[in-house]
Amino acid sequence: MKKWKKASILFLLVTSIAHVSAQTLVLDPTSSHFLINQQTSEPHLDLIVHSFTAHEKRNIARNAVMDTVTKAKVREVASRIYHVTAGRMAERLTLVIRNPAGLSKGYMLKVDNEPVNTRDDIPDVAYYQLNGEKCNAAALLPFRSDSTTVSLLDRNERLISQLKISWIFPKPELFYVDIRHHNAAGIEDTTELRQFMHFFNKAPNTYSHPNAVPDSLSIAEAELFFGFKKAYYDGKVRPSRISYRIGKKGQWIGTTSEMTPHFLLEHINGNWSWLVDGRYEVQYSYTASEQTYGSYAFTIDHTWIGSFTYNTKVILWLIGMVLMTKLWLTTILVGLLMYFYFRKRLRKARDQAHKTNLELQSIQSQLNPHFVFNALGSLQGLINKNEIDRANTYLTGFSRLLRNTLQNSGREMVPLSLEITNIENYIQLEQLRFGFRYEITADQVVRNTQLEVPSMLVQPMVENAVKHGISGLGPAGVLELTFKVEDEDLLITIRDNGHGFDTSRQAKGKGLSLTHQRIKLLNKQKYLITIQMTSGKEGTIVILTFKNWL
Repeated sequence: MKKWKKASILFLLVTSIAHVSAQTLVLDPTSSHFLINQQTSEPHLDLIVHSFTAHEKRNIARNAVMDTVTKAKVREVASRIYHVTAGRMAERLTLVIRNPAGLSKGYMLKVDNEPVNTRDDIPDVAYYQLNGEKCNAAALLPFRSDSTTVSLLDRNERLISQLKISWIFPKPELFYVDIRHHNAAGIEDTTELRQFMHFFNKAPNTYSHPNAVPDSLSIAEAELFFGFKKAYYDGKVRPSRISYRIGKKGQWIGTTSEMTPHFLLEHINGNWSWLVDGRYEVQYSYTASEQTYGSYAFTIDHTWIGSFTYNTKVILWLIGMVLMTKLWLTTILVGLLMYFYFRKRLRKARDQAHKTNLELQSIQSQLNPHFVFNALGSLQGLINKNEIDRANTYLTGFSRLLRNTLQNSGREMVPLSLEITNIENYIQLEQLRFGFRYEITADQVVRNTQLEVPSMLVQPMVENAVKHGISGLGPAGVLELTFKVEDEDLLITIRDNGHGFDTSRQAKGKGLSLTHQRIKLLNKQKYLITIQMTSGKEGTIVILTFKNWL
């Protein structure tokens, strides 16, 4: 008894201190624990799992949906990245930042790629203390989504720690069905709701559960309300929303956030997609998920004779009977429908192909002036250095290269041998200016096979390797081009030993941007071309893969 009194006094003291300071909340390690519990001095994200109390299991579960079975699990999928599977309405999870002292100024916390600042449910709690460790309180976790990604980033948006949480939702529990929004719908005792249901329900009013949902429902009313049990998450009974649809082919519709979420079906204002008598099923879920939805079947039964819907139904039935008895008429109608359908698809395909060709021609017309402009810039550089002989040599080679380029400007595809020749001519011109070394190799299959490639597709990437990779290295600069065949694919590799660049940043160069656009358009024409870039301190490698090119 004395121990119990001491524990009570200690608990009141701790909670009163936490309330007064409004800064740190001390947690009991017997009912709370870190989920990941990574032993490190580096800052990282973690989740504090709070066990259910006896009060929650005994009292709250009577009027709110709870998941007392699902336990949070975690596994490491990569360095500093963890995948968590947890019940969203199970044991409460508190997101915290451990070892926050190691964070530099300007760090960011993002939930589902959206920046967040502080918690908004308990703004006066800045820290949680568990097992003597003080952790920063982080953001609330969203309720509606099937998954949540929480990322801790430094001020340069480099990843420090990340949690990928997959949520498990129970099925919403249907609490009452009514022909209108009843004021007594929120009470635990649904006796009042049951008293007048027999006036509207043509089926026997039997109840297998202690709520106001009949086992079977057959009505002829214009309004039908479905109300649901309250939801328990984040340690409280909170407002929630559900999604519902009529039948498996219906579209999911979300409700507003309510303590007792509900929705109204009316078949007099077009809210329902069907207006005829029959048996229907309403499906409901917390996240519009087909894996965790509940359902309730009911029947609409009233007279439609004389209505527009009834007459339309009769006309459609008569048309169906005629088509079934006159097969020749059915065959003609089906043939006409197929003819116009495929004619429309063929016209659409032709229009798309024509549009793609026009876009390719537009990009091609931009590449040639871009190439000429860069070449003239190189020539100007030699003239400014008063290297007249080298400038004359460059001008001679450039005129030859320009003539070959203009001759093939109207062709989308050129022989690979011609493309290699033009590329080598270009490299020799640039070598005259910058003095680097180069090597072009092609395997025996490439030499002996008549292959065609898109004209000037490789040249902008070679130009980029020279200008931004090895132009300042002089004789130490090395440029390598490899043409080889693997299985049915043609691989073209451009490698330089420059200082590299950040491949995640969008290229500012006009040539590379146009090349990426060309590849996208060529892929629309089913050419299947991919580009892969890797860059580092030892240089840059660009690999062009032409799928099934042989």
